[in-house]
Amino acid sequence: MKPDYAVCHYAEIGLKGKNRRFFEDRLKENIKEGLKTRCPGAHQFVKRIHNRILIKLTEKGEEFLDDIAEVLKNTFGIAYFAFVRESKQEMEALKDDCIEILSDLTFDSFRITARRGDHSIPLKTQQMNEVVGAHVLEHLGKKVNLGSPDLTCYIDLVQTYAFIYTQKIRSKGGLPVGVSGKVVAMVSGGIDSPVASYYAMKRGATVIFLHFHSVPYTTRASIEKVREIILVLNRFQLRARLFLVELAPIQEEIMMKTNAKLRVILYRRFMFRIAEMIAGNEGAHAIVTGESLGQVASQTLDNMEVIERVTKIPILRPLIGFDKQEIINLAKVIETYEISIQPDQDCCSLFVPKHPAIKGRIDDVTEAERVLEIEPLVQKAVQTAEVEVID
Repeated sequence: MKPDYAVCHYAEIGLKGKNRRFFEDRLKENIKEGLKTRCPGAHQFVKRIHNRILIKLTEKGEEFLDDIAEVLKNTFGIAYFAFVRESKQEMEALKDDCIEILSDLTFDSFRITARRGDHSIPLKTQQMNEVVGAHVLEHLGKKVNLGSPDLTCYIDLVQTYAFIYTQKIRSKGGLPVGVSGKVVAMVSGGIDSPVASYYAMKRGATVIFLHFHSVPYTTRASIEKVREIILVLNRFQLRARLFLVELAPIQEEIMMKTNAKLRVILYRRFMFRIAEMIAGNEGAHAIVTGESLGQVASQTLDNMEVIERVTKIPILRPLIGFDKQEIINLAKVIETYEISIQPDQDCCSLFVPKHPAIKGRIDDVTEAERVLEIEPLVQKAVQTAEVEVID
C-alpha cells in the first residue's frame, strides 16, 4: 500500500483538558523537527486534527517510510501511528479502496473496524463494517473473523478525511519533550543514569547532561562513553548540551583533609552543589540521577538524605524502586547497555575507601566539610567546565 499520510494517535495528552493544545503543539513541532532531521523532504506538512497529528507525505516520502517510522517510534507523546491511504467519506469509494488495498495482502480471515470522529458524519460505523465487509467477502473470498482475524482493516472518518489502513505501529507514549521544562541529569557512563535520563525525557523534560571526570588521574574513556550514550538518547530529543566537569581537584582536597569513610558522601555533596549551580545557570528546575535505593553505599536512604541536603531544587530519581536486572533490561531496550558496559574509570571510583560509610550522619559530614573551601571549589568547577552541544 502506498500511503498518503501518517496519522499519529496520543493517549495521555488527550486527558489534558484546557491545556491540551499546548501539548499538541509541542508534539507537532517535535515531529516536524524529527522528520526534518532524519528524512528531509519526505513530508509536506504536519498538523493537528481531532485528537490526532496528521502528516502529509510527499512522493519522496514513500522511499523513507522506515526512517519516518523510526522518528515516530521515538517521539514521546505518540501512543501509536499508522501509514494510511486516503479515501472519501462515501460508501462506494470506501468499498473500492479497501478492495484495492487488501488485494495486495496475504491473509485468510479479516474484520473491518470503522470509526468516526463525531456524529455529524453521516456514515454509521456498523453500516461501514457490514457493507465493506460483505464487499471484501464477495470479491476476495476471505473469511470474516471478528475475534482473532489474520488482518484488521481500519476505516477512520475524521473531520472531512477518510483513512484506510491495516497496521497500527506502537510508539513510546509519554509526554512530548519540552513540555515539562529542563532538568540536569548526572550521567556517569554506567548503566543506570542513561535509563534515568530516558525516563525524564519520557515525562516531557528537556535533559541537560552533566558528567564528572577525574582526568588526568583517569583516562578520557568515560567522556567518550557519555558522548556515545547521548548520541543514542538524542533519538528522543535530537540535541543536547553536555557539561564536562573535572572533579579531581575536589577529590584531592577531600582525600587530604577528611575521614576516608566519608569520602563518597562528600564527593556526592559536591556533585549536587555543582549540578544545582549549573541548573540555575541553564534555567533547569531539577536534578536527575540514576540512583536506585540500596544499590551502592551512597544510595542508602541515610546517605541520600545527607547528600541531598546541600540542594534546594528537587532531586528526581526515576529508578529508585528498580532492581539492577530491571535497569539492565531497560538499558538494552533503549540501546545504551552495550555502550555502558564498555570499560572505563569512573571518577567516583577514585580515592574510594574499602569501607565507606553507609549510614552517614549530617553532623559528622558538616563537621568534615568545615576544613574544605566549598564555595571556591564549586565555583571553579563550574567556571572551568567544558560545554558541548551534541546533535
